[in-house]
Amino acid sequence: MPTNKKFADVPVREKLDRITGWIEEKKGKDILALDLSRINTFTEGIIIVTASSIRHGQGLADHILAQSKAERYEFLRMEGFQTGQWILLDMNDLVISIFQKETRELYRLEDLWKNAETVADTREHAPALI
Repeated sequence: MPTNKKFADVPVREKLDRITGWIEEKKGKDILALDLSRINTFTEGIIIVTASSIRHGQGLADHILAQSKAERYEFLRMEGFQTGQWILLDMNDLVISIFQKETRELYRLEDLWKNAETVADTREHAPALI
């Protein structure tokens, strides 16, 4: 079932690529961007990233929101900004999870979508993309 987008109607892969680029600009680590559109789950794509500190995670979230506003990407809500251990950005068709290293290792979200198509993977032991 397609999602109703209020603003930019950008294909999910292009949006994943753009947002991944914004995260790389601000030194996000171990970025994993997955296209979930064929799995028919709660969202079309997900980006998981590790921040080097709580302040860094908050800065990443602020940067993504500012760039999203400039690009007219829909933004629904953000959770976890104050504590900064896991900041979740809900952009309707995409979900972005910004983690502190220990929290990411605890929840291991990557394991939930092993069959998803990988758009970007900058993790140290990432499998090669074809």
